[in-house]
Amino acid sequence: MWGKSATLTGTLPTTGTWTAQAGNPAGATVGATAAGIATVNFTNASNGVYSFIYTANGCTDTMTITVTNKPIAGADQIGQCGGQNATLTGTFPTTGTWTAQSGNPAGATVGATAAGIATVNFANTSTGVYSFIYTANGCTDTMSVT
Repeated sequence: MWGKSATLTGTLPTTGTWTAQAGNPAGATVGATAAGIATVNFTNASNGVYSFIYTANGCTDTMTITVTNKPIAGADQIGQCGGQNATLTGTFPTTGTWTAQSGNPAGATVGATAAGIATVNFANTSTGVYSFIYTANGCTDTMSVT
């Protein structure tokens, strides 16, 4: 959900309104409710369990949305030469793992990931754009090395 939105849908009746529960983590904004539906927007820094309350005819119901930070793979690297190594540094969090994207040109081997960092070894004959995926908490970010 990082930097995205979710739709809150209240039914029976559709005349209620949505509000954020007090004490939610920062980073979520609930829009106006129309016909029982509202959109909640999450910032890039949103993280945690968010609760939203649907109120209609004096009664309430609550739903939750769990938001996990998207990992950051870092900036693309340009100008890498064949026969050299590149360092992949993933952050936010540093507990993720690096993998090569399927369909990459031949000649790149990704080493083990430790604290979000992995080394890619390029063969002397390596040429092209290689994409690498940083995965943490079930979310991914991709960066490329040319």
